[in-house]
Amino acid sequence: MADQPPKRSRPYPSRPGRLRDQPLLPLPRASSAAEPASLSTAIQMVPPPPRDERDSPEQSYVRAVLARYLWLPDTPSQASRHDRRLAKTLFQRGVPLIAVEAALLLATARRALREPWLARLPRVRALHYYLPVFQEILDNPRDPDQEYLECLLRRLRPLAALKAARLQHQLMYPNTKSDFIGVRGESRRDGY
Repeated sequence: MADQPPKRSRPYPSRPGRLRDQPLLPLPRASSAAEPASLSTAIQMVPPPPRDERDSPEQSYVRAVLARYLWLPDTPSQASRHDRRLAKTLFQRGVPLIAVEAALLLATARRALREPWLARLPRVRALHYYLPVFQEILDNPRDPDQEYLECLLRRLRPLAALKAARLQHQLMYPNTKSDFIGVRGESRRDGY
C-alpha cells in the first residue's frame, strides 16, 4: 500500500462551466490618468471629448453609443446607417449616455447568461434590437446602478474579447472558413 503513486484529482484541466458560474475578475485600470479608459474597463458616463473643433456634441455622443454597441458580443462588426440614425435620435431625445450604456449591457447580459438548454437566439443585427430595453431603463425612476453595470461589464468582457479575436482572425485569414464558438459555447458557421 505504501508503494502506490499519489492519486491525481483530475487527469486533465477542468473545462469552464457556464459564464455566470465563473468568478468575477477585477476590471483593469487605464495605465495613466491622462489615458482614457477603454470600453472594456469603464462605463461611459459622458460622451468623450471632441476630436477637433468640427466635432459636435452630437457626433461625440453617436460615436460613444456606436462604440459600445460594436464592442458587445453578438453584434455586427460595423454600424449601419440605421444604427447611426437611431443613435442621433437618442441624442435628440436627450437620452443620457449612462442610460444607453445600461440598456446595452443589460440586454446583452440577458442574452449571454441564458440557460444553455434554451433555444439559441438569433444574432443582433441592428441597434433597434435594444429599443425596448432603452424604454425600460428610461421608465425606471432610479438611475442605473454603476456598480451593477461594472459587474455586467466584467461578465461580458471575455465574450467581447472573443469577438475581437474572431474579427482579428478573419482579417488575418480572409479566405478561410472556420468553426468558432458562439456566446453559449455552440459551434457556429454563420460567418460572424
